[in-house]
Amino acid sequence: MVRLRTLARAITLEKELVSVASHRRPKQPSRARVTVLTTAAAAAVVMSSQAANAAPSEKPSKDEVKAKVDKLYEQAEQATEKYNGAKEKQEKLQKEISTIQDNVAKGQQELNELRDGLGSMASAQYRSGGIDPSSSSSSPPTRTTTSTRRPRSTS
Repeated sequence: MVRLRTLARAITLEKELVSVASHRRPKQPSRARVTVLTTAAAAAVVMSSQAANAAPSEKPSKDEVKAKVDKLYEQAEQATEKYNGAKEKQEKLQKEISTIQDNVAKGQQELNELRDGLGSMASAQYRSGGIDPSSSSSSPPTRTTTSTRRPRSTS
């Protein structure tokens, strides 16, 4: 019974490995490790079924044991395929993240260069007391005065 619980826990762990939260980066088990765990789980099932049946007449037949082992191998294959699919998706997303980080770094560099230029211009303006109209590409705004008189009413 203990071995059966161990097998159930091993299968549960395999499923959890496939559905790990995307914001974490746990160490992914190698394909060999998954295969070894699956084989160990299959062996645990075989041994637990033998230990559970105390009477020699109730032992499972070789065909039943083979069927159980085949079923476990099939489950292991499905889990491995899910794992490989998730790993491919993770690698694709990692490439996208890398590209986005490169773009952000380039944009930050450009922003820093613009800030440096703006800082140089501001300090030059501060030292000189203002912007020289001849060096500016646009002329400074001119102020126009308007009359605030009211039109005369003819009554």
